Amino acid sequence: MATDTSAPTREDRERQRASRGIRSRATSTPNGQQPSPPRRRRPALVAIGVLLIVGGAALAGLLALRLDAREPMIVVDRTIPAGTEITAEMLRTADVAAEGLNLIPVSEADEVLGTYARTTLREGQLLDTTMLQTSSPYPAGSVRVGVPLVAGKVPDGLRDGDEVRLIRVGDSTGSGALLGTGLILGSAEGESGGAFSGEGSGSSATVLVTSQAADAIVNAAGSDQLGMALIRRGVTPEDANLTSGGSVTGESVE
Repeated sequence: MATDTSAPTREDRERQRASRGIRSRATSTPNGQQPSPPRRRRPALVAIGVLLIVGGAALAGLLALRLDAREPMIVVDRTIPAGTEITAEMLRTADVAAEGLNLIPVSEADEVLGTYARTTLREGQLLDTTMLQTSSPYPAGSVRVGVPLVAGKVPDGLRDGDEVRLIRVGDSTGSGALLGTGLILGSAEGESGGAFSGEGSGSSATVLVTSQAADAIVNAAGSDQLGMALIRRGVTPEDANLTSGGSVTGESVE
């Protein structure tokens, strides 16, 4: 009987198995495991991430707008001595964030005009309701006079709210005389030096005094015979101890 040469031999079968093993290893991972299929995206998590990003941006924008919510408020345009009646020329406006403060908006400007400064107001200061009062703080029978501040006859560093003695300075033939007590309300600076030190020409101050003492004080100031002595600091017009001549209380400087 003739041999069937078409049937695979043992060597052929081994070569076929070896060939299949090589192909299997070529498509496997280094540790012999088959590669895992690609992961599928989770649409719900992606949507939540997008919402968080958009919501955070919106919140940041809202906070930025809130912080920049500025409104026109009333600002002091010049130094205003305590007790001065407020007029439109003394004020200006500025846009500021005023939430939670007692600042006065421009819409209420009419309510400010005609009121009085409770304390000295400085230029650029934001005006609030605690700085004003509806009635004049000046004591009955008091007047305001302007006097020069002469170096050597007034203390250095005088400022608004200082209570002072007003003295007619004596010469070599006589002693000085107490004209009364007064309260420094404001000043006008001279060409040089401090407005309250008496340095420089033209320095002057507005002083609150009794009407009885006013004439004598103005006369002494006009003849360059007016001197001042500091009694105490931080006095309001309502608390000032105004006298005309006689004895003076509150000798120590506070």
